[in-house]
Amino acid sequence: MLATTCFCSFGMISPGSLHLNYNLISSKFEVWRLASNLVFLGTFSFPFLMSLYIFVQYSNRYEVGPFDTGAGGTSADYAWMLSIATILLSVAGFVMGEPFMGQALSFMIMYVWSRKNPESMTSIFGFNFKALYLPLVLIAFHMLIGNPLTQPIIGVITGHIYYFVHYIAPAQVGFEIIKTPRFIIEWFGGAPVPVMGSGRPPPGAAPARPYAGHSWGTGGQVLGRN
Repeated sequence: MLATTCFCSFGMISPGSLHLNYNLISSKFEVWRLASNLVFLGTFSFPFLMSLYIFVQYSNRYEVGPFDTGAGGTSADYAWMLSIATILLSVAGFVMGEPFMGQALSFMIMYVWSRKNPESMTSIFGFNFKALYLPLVLIAFHMLIGNPLTQPIIGVITGHIYYFVHYIAPAQVGFEIIKTPRFIIEWFGGAPVPVMGSGRPPPGAAPARPYAGHSWGTGGQVLGRN
């Protein structure tokens, strides 16, 4: 996201080649726009720095221990969540007329992390509080400084949809709804692990083997650390 902003600010890339445009996606098959609109947070500004901080901070934290959707709570599960987020946010961007959804993605990841770790302590500007309240605190802060709330709210709603469909709904319908595809799990060097809706392995299931993330060429770095 930082690189994208730098390239756009220095005229190396036009934001017009990145934004969400369904006419160009359908007529010219510019499908990269479904993803590229998520990696642009605007030009250098305080809102840009806030969004970048939220993305880096909570993307790294969540990838360390994401909800287990079939890969044992590894980077494969995180990558699958990002894939789902791309679809949900693309639909939301179309409905709301938002050309870039990067800020919404940052808030979505932050919200899911806060639901995964509700009792963890976090801090903003020296104020400590439980992670459960983090989305409300950040939205209130954006409201206080006069930033638009559309994308933060979209991100929180999208995050809650993911949380509900994975963590709550399976107990009601009797089966797992979100499952990380086998090819993604194998791409990241793992093996499928049966899970319940709560993200915990069922009784008797073999524990997932330790995993440090997929090696992108060399180095074994995880997604959020690239």
